[in-house]
Amino acid sequence: MPAPDLHSMLLQASELAATKNASLEAVCRREVDIERALAAVRAEKEVRAGSAHSANELVVALQQQIQRQAGTGPQAQAGAAEESGGGDPPSARAAVRRAIRELLLEREEATTKEITQHIQRVLPNVNTKNTSPELTRLVQQGLLVRPRAGVYRLGGEWAIAESR
Repeated sequence: MPAPDLHSMLLQASELAATKNASLEAVCRREVDIERALAAVRAEKEVRAGSAHSANELVVALQQQIQRQAGTGPQAQAGAAEESGGGDPPSARAAVRRAIRELLLEREEATTKEITQHIQRVLPNVNTKNTSPELTRLVQQGLLVRPRAGVYRLGGEWAIAESR
């Protein structure tokens, strides 16, 4: 093939390659944009799932509270026994509950570790090995909600009293 024809073909091939490269770059940019959008959607999904879970826990807690007040729930007797003892000095459990509530009044949420550290600071003579079961009990009673695993915030009567 003569050299001018080869140069002409080279020019055409170069133009074709430039067009194809530009097209590939545009597709790659779209892919990056879509991946960012998908990551944002996934993050929003996690937040909304946590909110939905928290709302569902609040519904269950309120239902349990209503049952306790009506005296029909399985925890009605346990709740009544815990509330009795009017003139007695406050129990360690009551002190722990107050410490948990005080911490969560100061901040919106706290982890189990942060709550345990707070209890150790304000109640140095209290054994903190039962903190996790106490948190679970408070969630079951509707006084706390768990928006995510290991994270707690005020719920039920405690949240309602705080919002007044």
